[in-house]
Amino acid sequence: MPKILVTGATSFLGGWVVSRLLDAGHEVVACLNPRSAQPPHPKPRYHALDLGRSCREVRPDLTDPRVAEELVAAEAPDAVIHMASFGDLNRCLQHPLETFDACALIGLRLLEAVRRSGRRIPFLCHSTDKVYGTNPVPFRETMVLKPSNIYEIAKVAQDQAAQYYGKAHGIPVVVVRCGNYFGGYDYNFTRIVPYAIRQNLLGEEIVLRSTGEFTRDFLYIEDAADLNTFLLGRLFDGDDGLAGEAFNFSLEVQVSVIELVEKICALMGKPPRVRVENAAKHEIPDMRLDCGKARDALGWRPATGLKAGLERSIDFYRSHFALAS
Repeated sequence: MPKILVTGATSFLGGWVVSRLLDAGHEVVACLNPRSAQPPHPKPRYHALDLGRSCREVRPDLTDPRVAEELVAAEAPDAVIHMASFGDLNRCLQHPLETFDACALIGLRLLEAVRRSGRRIPFLCHSTDKVYGTNPVPFRETMVLKPSNIYEIAKVAQDQAAQYYGKAHGIPVVVVRCGNYFGGYDYNFTRIVPYAIRQNLLGEEIVLRSTGEFTRDFLYIEDAADLNTFLLGRLFDGDDGLAGEAFNFSLEVQVSVIELVEKICALMGKPPRVRVENAAKHEIPDMRLDCGKARDALGWRPATGLKAGLERSIDFYRSHFALAS
C-alpha cells in the first residue's frame, strides 16, 4: 500500500485523517513537531488512540529547508498530506514571523522538496476558508483573496504557492479549503461547538466573544477526514486535471453563532444561557463557502448534515465528561 507522509498528524483533523489512512491499509509517516511537549490533556485523537504505534514517527525541523528535502528523499513517500499550521489566532498575532514560517514556508519547503525529488508525488495542501477574508459570501474559488491579518496572509501565501507548483511544475497538488471542522476529539474549547456543548454539560453560562450575529459554515470532522482519502484516490488514479486546483468543501450553511448555540441547546434539551461579550476582534463577520466546483469537478458532497454532526458531537462529549467525572 502507498506510503503517506502526514504533517499535522496530532491536530484535531490530523488524528482523524491518520485513522482513516491506517484503516485503509496505508503506511503512514507521521511528521511531528520536534519542539512539541508532552501531549495535552485531554489527549487529542492521535494520542488518545495511540495511533503512533501504528505509524512511523519522525521529528524533523521543517524550518530548515535542507531538512525538508532530506525528509522527502529519505522517506520517498507516495503522497504528502500537509496539515501543519497554527490554530490559535491570538498566538499568530503575537508571533508574526513564527506564524508565517509555520503557515506558509513549511508548506513551500515541502513542495520544493517534492519538485526536486523528480517524482510524481500527490500533495494535499490544507488551506482555510479564512483566505477569502472580507469577500462577500458565498466564497468562490474564483475570488481574489483578501487576507487581513498575519495568519490569513500566511495561509494565502501557502495556498497560492501550492497552486503555482501544480500549474508551473506539474506537481499533482490540490488545495483544500474547508468550513469550520466540528466533531469528537476537538478539545480546543475556544471553538464554538465544543465550547457550547461543554458549557451546557457543566450547567454553565455560554459567553460569546462576538455579538452572536457573525455567521459561519461548517464541515463534520469525519467527512473532512474522508475527503483526504477521496482526493488521494483521484490523484493516485492520475487525475492530472486537478493539479494546482483549489476546492471549497463545507455544508454550505450560513448559520449565526447565536443560532448555532440555540440548535445545540435544543438538541441537548436545555434552555440556552447566553451572555454576549462582544469583544471579538480580527474576526471575519460572515463566512459561507460555495462548493459548486467540488460538486461539478469531483462529484463530492458531504455525508453528514449539521444536525446529525451536532448530535454525534454531543454524544461524544457526553461520554467524555462522564468518564472524566
